Amino acid sequence: MGGDEMELKEKIKKEIDSIPEEYLIQLEQYLEVIKGSKQKDRKIKTLHLKGRFDGVNIRRLAYE
Repeated sequence: MGGDEMELKEKIKKEIDSIPEEYLIQLEQYLEVIKGSKQKDRKIKTLHLKGRFDGVNIRRLAYE
């Protein structure tokens, strides 16, 4: 990590420390949303289809 990233992390940690307790649940939910958006970007390999749909946008294909 570079120096700028470390400074940003420290700034965020200080902000979290200053947040009132009643907002921590909302913050946790927001962080889960952020983490979830990363997981949605993963490609899902098809099973038992011999790779026929790997690399294919199945949603787009379904609506064509």
